[in-house]
Amino acid sequence: MKRLLRWLTILFTLMVLLRFIPGLAALWQEHAALPLLQALHRLTAALPFPLLEPLALASALALLHRRTRRIALAVVVGMYMLWVPVYFAAPAPHYPAADAEAVCMRLIEALSASPLSFDAPYGEAGTVAGLPWARVKPTRYPEWMRALGIAGLFSPWTGEALVDPDAPPGELPFTCVHELQHLKGIADEGAANIAAYRQCAAYGGYFADSARLWALRYAMARLDDAARSRVRSRMGPNLRAILRPAATRPPALLARLLGISNHTDNYDALVDWLMTVDF
Repeated sequence: MKRLLRWLTILFTLMVLLRFIPGLAALWQEHAALPLLQALHRLTAALPFPLLEPLALASALALLHRRTRRIALAVVVGMYMLWVPVYFAAPAPHYPAADAEAVCMRLIEALSASPLSFDAPYGEAGTVAGLPWARVKPTRYPEWMRALGIAGLFSPWTGEALVDPDAPPGELPFTCVHELQHLKGIADEGAANIAAYRQCAAYGGYFADSARLWALRYAMARLDDAARSRVRSRMGPNLRAILRPAATRPPALLARLLGISNHTDNYDALVDWLMTVDF
């Protein structure tokens, strides 16, 4: 136990240094986290299944056993700490608050000109994201994703980009490209959304439509009932049929404790950014 506490103290001290010394987190991102995560991704990409799922089960079982508990805890905490400092490498994106209703109307105009036909994105997602060697994996047991209320996840333990294969087809392409942004060292969720939107829009086709669909979900979540009714009245039946309301979740306690909740709960920064560009 004393050895475990010693290692946890070292990790905590390192976290504090990375958090408060300017530029140190960026060096950590460039020379430690990113090379290791990309190496892990290349290794696990060869597996025909997501390694995270059996690894999580094995870790849970190891934590229950006295002899393996410390090893499992060290691996879980160590790999998580490898990723957390990347949040401090760059500030969270900030733009003037957008007119969410105006953003919705512009997105609806663009989506209304599309057939809204989507295909499986796994083969193209890496190319769209600028990582042609990267792979997005559908989970084997997506029930845990639905229980957490997430459509995708980047795993720092295995370097894998994972998605719920049963998510609506219109949402999957953008989700895949978003998760791959984390493999490029973009930890902040708002920044990852903006980067993914840029790449999907530039690529065009159903990736661009998927990006606009997600942006519309985020923008509509900001509207009151009257504005939401006005926006929905402008949609055609095809768009209304595939558009889901954006899920809202309270900030995770662990993210608050680590001081990264402003990076993990700002997905809708995409809406404010869209107000500054022509889409």
